[in-house]
Parts: sequence; C-alpha cells; structure tokens
Amino acid sequence: MNHGLIIGGVVDYYYDSIKRAPGAHKIASHLRRQGWDVEVLDFVQSWTLEELKEFSRQRVTNKTKFLGVSATFSIRFKHLYEFLPWFKKEYPDVIIVSGSQAFYNCEGLPVDYMVTGYGELAMDAILSGNVKSYDHTWLNGHKFKRVDATHDYMAARMKDLSTYYEERDYIEPQEVLTVEFGRGCIFNCHFCTLTHRNIKDDHSRSEDNLYDELLTNYERWGVTNYSISDETVNDYTEKLYRYSKEIKKLPFKPNMAGYIRGDLLVSKPNDWEMIADIGLNAQFYGIESFNRPSAKSVGKGMESVRLQDGLLKYREWMEARGYYKGHLSLIAGLPHETLDTLRATKQWIETNWVGHSHQIMPLWIPDIVRPYEEQSRFAEDPAKYGYSETTLSQCTNMEWEDGPQKRFGGLFKGLKAREEPGYERVYKTEEATFSEEMAFMNWKNKDMNLYQAINFLEHEWYDQNEIHDKQPPLPFSYHNWLIDPKYKWEDMKQPRNDLDLPKELAEKFIHQYKLKKLNSSS
Repeated sequence: MNHGLIIGGVVDYYYDSIKRAPGAHKIASHLRRQGWDVEVLDFVQSWTLEELKEFSRQRVTNKTKFLGVSATFSIRFKHLYEFLPWFKKEYPDVIIVSGSQAFYNCEGLPVDYMVTGYGELAMDAILSGNVKSYDHTWLNGHKFKRVDATHDYMAARMKDLSTYYEERDYIEPQEVLTVEFGRGCIFNCHFCTLTHRNIKDDHSRSEDNLYDELLTNYERWGVTNYSISDETVNDYTEKLYRYSKEIKKLPFKPNMAGYIRGDLLVSKPNDWEMIADIGLNAQFYGIESFNRPSAKSVGKGMESVRLQDGLLKYREWMEARGYYKGHLSLIAGLPHETLDTLRATKQWIETNWVGHSHQIMPLWIPDIVRPYEEQSRFAEDPAKYGYSETTLSQCTNMEWEDGPQKRFGGLFKGLKAREEPGYERVYKTEEATFSEEMAFMNWKNKDMNLYQAINFLEHEWYDQNEIHDKQPPLPFSYHNWLIDPKYKWEDMKQPRNDLDLPKELAEKFIHQYKLKKLNSSS
C-alpha cells in the first residue's frame, strides 16, 4: 500500500492552537478512500526540529511517496525551513507538496510542488505523475512547480466533503472539529479576497455524508462540537432544510459555530428554526459597518436600525431556547465611515450587545499585488472607491504612538518599518510574518486615513479597561478552552479574563499528543 505523510497546523493569536489542520485531514480522507495509507501530524507549529526528524525516521519507509505540508493560514515557521531541506536530503525520492488557499502562506518553503485552492483533484494529478504545473521561484531562490487547483483542478463542487479521523489522530471528545457544508460564497463583497465568490447556485455537499460524518465522530470519539468552515452558512434556505432534517436524526444535539449573514438572518425569520435545529448557536456576523452608506458601499445595504433591531430580536429568540452567542465583526475605514459614525457604533454595542463579543480591525488594502491570488475590488482599483496612498510623514497633525493593545502592536511596528530605509531588504523576506510584512497600502479617503483608524481603535475603541478581555471568547476560538474537559460549550459565555489562559491549556494538550505520536509505531 502506498504511504504518505501530511503535517499541518493552524496559527491563531497564541501561535500554539490546538485546532486540527482541516486541509490535511481532508486530503488524507480523500486519499484513503482510494486505498492510500496516509497519516496526519497536527500542531506542526509546536513541534521542534528534532521532534520532526524523529517522527520522520519512525514513519518513512520505501512505500512513502509524499510529504504534505498543509496551511490554513501562514505556515512559515522557522523550523520548517530547516526541517524540509533535511527531509529532502534524507529521503530524496519522496516528493514534498505544500498546499493552501493563499499562495504566499507557504512562501519560501523548499517544496517540490505548491498547490493553491482546494487540493483533492490536484493531489490526485500530482501522485499520478501527470500534472499540469507552472515553474516558479520563491524570493529565496528555491524553484518549484506551482499547481493551480482553483482553475486547472477545481474541486469546489464536490458533493462528498467528508473528513474521517483515525485512532492515531488521538481525537478527544471535547475537541472542536471542523466540518464543511459547502465551498464558495454566493456574495461578492468589495473587500473580499475569496477565490470562489459570486457563485449563483447551491454548491453544498450531500446531506447523507454530512450525517455519516457527524455520527461517526460521535460514535468513535464522542465529539459533539464543531466549527463550520463555510463562508456563509445561511445562504440557501433549501440547504438549511436538508441539513436540519438530517441532523435532527442524530442521537445527540451538536454545538456549532459558523459564519452567518446578518441581513439574511433578519430578513428570513422562517430560517431561524432550522438554524437552531442544526445546532448553530455560536454565530459570527460579518456586519462590517452599522453606518448604512458604508455597508452599502461593500454590498451590504440593509437599513441599519432594521438590522440592529432584527439582531436583538433574534438574540432574544435564541436565548429563550438555550445557549446563544453572537459575534459582530466590523471594519474601520470603509467609504463614508467617519470617527463619529464609529463612535456611534461603539455606543450601540456597549448599550445593546453586552455579554456577547465584537471585533473591529482597520481596512486592509494591499500595496503589493501578489500573483496567483484573488484581489479585492478595493485593491484592484482603489481610486474608484475614493482611496489614495498616504504616508506617516503626511499625518503630522495627529498623535502616533504605540498603545497597550496587543492586537495592534504588529500594525504599529509594521507601518513604522515601512517608512524606514532598507525596508524591502529587511522585511520582504520569505520568512517574514504577516505583521512584519505589513503589505498595507497606507490609504486615505476623504473621511479618514489608516493611521487615524488605528489610533482610534487603539485609544478609543479598545480603551485602558481592556474591554476586549471582558468579552466572551470569539466563536471560532472556543477550541482553545474546550480542550480542557472542565470547560463546557456553555462556559464560553464567560468573560475571557475569567477563564484559564488558552496558551497553557494548549501546551499541555499538545505535549501529550506529541508523546503519543512519538511513542507509537505508526
């Protein structure tokens, strides 16, 4: 039987997430259905170079055909730049394949193939020895083959999106696993860089294999908690009906977190019961702005008071049924947004959204067009939307200083670095992190500029009282606490600063996982 290994990790705020690498397990499941023996190694960001070498020595045989490197987000860890050359030298006949939705998530890694997009069909082609590819060279001079899974091997319409785990994955019942309902988005928001967007058909998976996946994970591992990876869970009523009908047949009630389009939720109250039946009780709303002209400028135009009142009505309806957690995601710097409109939004949240979470970040417009990656409409033509470039030196009439908030430390550091001589040489390297790169266009429009937006968020929105840490955890970070069995899904209503540090919980769990992996024979 042919053999392969896939290593992967998910980077979050603490850089030691216990989130399983969903792409790695998805590819492994796909290949196992074809008769391959594929083992996944999770949490690669927390493995040392020597541990990775030891794992390889234990696992690689003359039947090993490939090593996969799976990235949900950036996987450019220093030890991987050391491990992969060692692996290639030790096992020259084993091909190394990296894969991610974003091309530069794996930048600089010494691989043989780099796949962008959903990778099942591309991986089939690579392993068959007959793949369409393109020559490419990283900044560090490493040459490899680029495989375009978005266009040449498009796998966004697959009806079987099942992920199945093995005993050697050491799944714990309290984990939050990733589940996929469908791929792509029916919307086309102006700031979005998603490749599969503006899709005008129901592209969701079969409800039969969704049921089988959830039931198998419950019967084998006791898992009941899930994070839905879809861009918009409530895009189609028919999809909600199909899934809620199947999930109601399960011998347990799942807990799920997922992305919900707020204006659809408000305008389609008949969907509420089905969303509840699915178990989707932790919801992430990409509101972007409560200033209607701003929201309308990105493709979200529901009247603001109607949207706000509808969210509060839905919250009351859900809380009457049991656990519910809503999260508001906002962007500072959209067209027509001013400091005063942001202050009005902050006031509404502090008055009406107590006990739930919110997050706001400055608008991102890259000043470097990266090949092979989708560009937002803002990035394609900034001037069309009223944006032009500015610099720190042009913002002399405002305060510019680092504040206490950890979430903006990297922004301050990166933006200042861009103004310094030698920035291209020092920061534009293959191992640069996102914060160090800071591929931001230093934008301005008639109402605001990037520096004003960050200063406002630093000094007014997130004030000295650390209101961010007084909020409950974000829906997609529950896994960091639930990994400890003492916490339950319902405990995620507590303020973050009343919970244990997730970093310490993750370190303990990952340490045990590594011991199990290294002490097993396969």
